[in-house]
Parts: sequence; C-alpha cells; structure tokens
Amino acid sequence: ADKLAAADADAQRREQELTQKQAAAAADAQQREKELADKQAAAEADAKKRESELADKQAAAEADAKKREQELAERQADARKREQELADKLAAADADAQRREQELTQKQAAAAADAQQREKELADKQAAAEADAKKREQELADKQAAA
Repeated sequence: ADKLAAADADAQRREQELTQKQAAAAADAQQREKELADKQAAAEADAKKRESELADKQAAAEADAKKREQELAERQADARKREQELADKLAAADADAQRREQELTQKQAAAAADAQQREKELADKQAAAEADAKKREQELADKQAAA
C-alpha cells in the first residue's frame, strides 16, 4: 500500500511538472508570437515610412523637373524674342542704309547734272566772249583800215 501511495504521489508529481512545462511552453510560445507580431508591425510601419519618403522625393523631383522645364521654355522664348528684335533692327538698319544710298545716288546724279549744266553755261559764255572778242577785233581792224 505504501508502494502504491508512493507511485501515485510520483505520478501526481510528474503530471504537475508536465502541466507546469506545458504552461511554460505555452507562455513562451505566446511571448514569441507577440514579439513576432511586434516585429512585423514595426517592419510594416518602416516600409510605409520609406514608401512615403520615396513618394515625397518623387513628387519633389517631378516639381523640380517641371520648374526647370518652365525656366528653359521661358529662356527659349526670351532668346526667340531677342533674336526677332535683332532681326527687326537689322532689317531697319538695312532699309535705312538702302534709303541713304538711294539719296546719295540721287544727290550725285543731281550734282553731276548741275555740274554739266554749269560747264555748258561756261562753255556758252566762253564761246560768246570769243565771238564778241573776234567781232571787236574785226571792228578795230575795219576802223584801222578805214583810217
């Protein structure tokens, strides 16, 4: 009877140890499960944070690219405007030069015609003076012959 009581006590003790081990294993498993869930939640939060930062960087890069594109378009428009202004000034200068050249040509033609006219008048006066001198010379010769 003592052996039976000892065996029963031993069985109870082993059952209690097993129950404690199972409880400890269950608590340990629960603790690991909680740690794993915490790690997963942290990893997900980190991934979301990185995703958000990446989206922000991409948006900033796109805005910067648009700004540079706009600045380039403005510089090109400005360059085209200056090019047009230069072309207009060049055309105006060319027209002005042509007008002055034409005026100069007209003045030269008028001066040449004027000089030709004066030369003709001078030649006429000279011819008239020579004819007058010959006439007086003839009259003098006639008077001398008469005297």
